[in-house]
Amino acid sequence: MNTNTKNLLIRFILIIFLCIVSSIGCSSKHTPPVVVIMPDRIIDKFSDMQEHEIISWLWVRRGFALENCRSIDVKPLTDSSKTPQKAAVKRIQQGLNDIFSERVNENGELDVIVWTNIIDTKAKPGRIKSWFTNFDDFPYVELEIVITDSNTGLALVKIIHFRRNNKSLKITVTDMLGDLRQFFTTAL
Repeated sequence: MNTNTKNLLIRFILIIFLCIVSSIGCSSKHTPPVVVIMPDRIIDKFSDMQEHEIISWLWVRRGFALENCRSIDVKPLTDSSKTPQKAAVKRIQQGLNDIFSERVNENGELDVIVWTNIIDTKAKPGRIKSWFTNFDDFPYVELEIVITDSNTGLALVKIIHFRRNNKSLKITVTDMLGDLRQFFTTAL
């Protein structure tokens, strides 16, 4: 064997050895599992909900109407989002109180409780990041509302609504409250 062939054989054996060692080293590294944090939800069954033209998703018990409600107790809003926005929570709570206080009927026969949960919010990105934003970075709010009978605890209405706006979270919340006001005054 000449020296060129010996060098080639040694190089070949060395490359195979390095490949084996590197594959053993790479396979021994442990990748941590991906943890997905799901927000707390007040709606547990989504299969019966349907899309709606004013709000995102809706389910209403047959025969229920807000005009039959003698009292409407709006419970304090819960915020289970990853990035809580106190101003948005306060504004939504006040808006829901205003919407439902207009809908009380003294001659009604039902006493209901309104439970509301903010699933997720996203505020406007920073000044520099806003120059390069895509649709997913726009401010948004997603919330769910459940109206139950206060005597039996029976769910009467389930709502999930999502709203996004490219300007600011304040405008997004205003748009969402407008949608909810329109829905509760015209459709329910």
